[in-house]
Amino acid sequence: MGQPYAFTLTASGGRAPLTWSFTGTLAAGLTLSTNGALSGTPTAAGTVPFTVTVRDADGKTASARLMMMIQPPLSLFTVGHWNLEWFGAPNQGPVNSTSDGGVTDDLQVAGATSVIRDARAHVWGLVEMVDTADFNTLKAGLPGGYNGFLANNTTYVLSGTSQYSAGEQKPGILYDSTLTYRSAQVILTAQAADFGGRPPLRVDFTTRIHGEDTPLVVIVTHMKAFEDRTSYDQRKRSATALKNYLDQWLPEARVLVIGDWNDDLDHSISTENGVALPSPYLNFLNDPAHYTFLTRVLTDANLRTTTEYNDVIDHTLVTDEVAVDAVPGGVQVLRPDTSLPDYARTVSDHYPVLTRYDLSGVPGPRVRLTAPLEGSFVGGSSLTFTWRSVGVSTVRIEASYDSGDIWNVVAPSVSAASGSFTWTVPDVESDLVRVRVVDTANASRFDMTPGRIWFTRSAPRVIINELLANEPALPGGTAHEFVELYNAGSAPVDLSGWTLWDALNPQHVFAPGTVLQPGRPLVVFGGPAGFPAGAPDTVAASGGTLALNNTSDVVQLKRADGGAVDSVEYSSTVDAVSINRSPDLTPDAGFALHTTLTPGVQSSPGRRADGGAF
Repeated sequence: MGQPYAFTLTASGGRAPLTWSFTGTLAAGLTLSTNGALSGTPTAAGTVPFTVTVRDADGKTASARLMMMIQPPLSLFTVGHWNLEWFGAPNQGPVNSTSDGGVTDDLQVAGATSVIRDARAHVWGLVEMVDTADFNTLKAGLPGGYNGFLANNTTYVLSGTSQYSAGEQKPGILYDSTLTYRSAQVILTAQAADFGGRPPLRVDFTTRIHGEDTPLVVIVTHMKAFEDRTSYDQRKRSATALKNYLDQWLPEARVLVIGDWNDDLDHSISTENGVALPSPYLNFLNDPAHYTFLTRVLTDANLRTTTEYNDVIDHTLVTDEVAVDAVPGGVQVLRPDTSLPDYARTVSDHYPVLTRYDLSGVPGPRVRLTAPLEGSFVGGSSLTFTWRSVGVSTVRIEASYDSGDIWNVVAPSVSAASGSFTWTVPDVESDLVRVRVVDTANASRFDMTPGRIWFTRSAPRVIINELLANEPALPGGTAHEFVELYNAGSAPVDLSGWTLWDALNPQHVFAPGTVLQPGRPLVVFGGPAGFPAGAPDTVAASGGTLALNNTSDVVQLKRADGGAVDSVEYSSTVDAVSINRSPDLTPDAGFALHTTLTPGVQSSPGRRADGGAF
């Protein structure tokens, strides 16, 4: 609502010129021109179904039922946390943190300041903070309204200096004017040794939540590092102590526990006899009614939060009172290494992590649908609904196949505490599917899918259509490597969480909300410097590179669950010449040098092999 919108409707077949019209009502503020341009600035929130008709020069027509959903503007509450490696320590941390002739750690301070400033999070939990003067310089470089302190600041933490000295790694907090500071303390000091000598910092705030000034607790933690069994056992004991503390002292509070947990959630980074140990945080994972690791989606998507290892060790844990307000798809690993030169050697060996929350609306019971949010589903397959709720006893699951005109009951009553329900997708062909979860006690309390859902009778098909592994020395280097995907099926495919691998490692994770429409390409480049001028349908590898070997390699496309979708193995390359499906866009076809398909054309990322547009 209130944002300019433009989309051009298209049709296949018929004899030009084509003329467009509609029946029903368009969203207020939008117009549809006779050439199919739907545009304007919507002025009211809501869902508006309408029917469009296209007529060709011979009077032949085709119609489609469409849906326009206008969302009210959200004011999202954003939380960040970051391990800033030995921040401000004069003789430790990133080896190139100081510029030639500059003051100590000036590059680290400048890099951290720019990332935090641009992220615009409302509160930051920071760990490995050493130098107070550098922290104050960072804080002074942020937009007006930020405050914050380190754990040894006795103005805020009375016992801080008894736990943290000036030269030690310590937790810290930054917060803007949307939060009102109440108190701070270092907690679990009796278990300090199990926390690696770094007991957590608890900070109590109040902030505006659902129209009321409400307490919010932020705990900044830094668990014991290293892969050895002793360190693993320390993490496990500190997790036990932390959960006991939360259970006893904050059983019904809104709590975020953020920072460097130094271990992952699917299994531990520690091994015994070559086998990964269970996550040391099973005590939280096994209590989903009260605690949620929002960063579990990063683990499941095979992302990383450090520059060196393929693990997620920086996490956000929230209590159920906070989880219900977490925005689906709102978890993000920032990648400053794509814009800050020599990031790992100047700023940190960890990446910042953000989570987002919708704190708008009125107080009281709430329910939020977390899956499905969009995508394609084949009739006869299983579809699992998931949701979070607070103050709700039972929910009703409903589905609509006509964008919300008629709702069908899928399950009349399901325990809200269960948080999930599995359904068999019906034998329906529709791209206007919506699903929702409704509080059975009050039908006005519900949440529905924000994106487009497509039920189809045929399985979607995404292929690797073209790839370039050998790019001669050009500005941007390996940024010019690319892999072109193509949706050869008849339904859109939700690529959220899918991954693109070389032979050994994931190099790109598709961002939440990435949907590949039928008959369309999507090109992943090694970096943004490789994008051709004006090229549509392009993204940069989330890992910072595709890392494809010039001699031989395997390119693999995998679903979010790790299942294989397509793979291509090559054993030789030609400088600056891609390999392409032959015939172009044909599933299961072999590959040929692009110059064989189209003489004189070395590659065609985002275009057909003959250079034509999709």
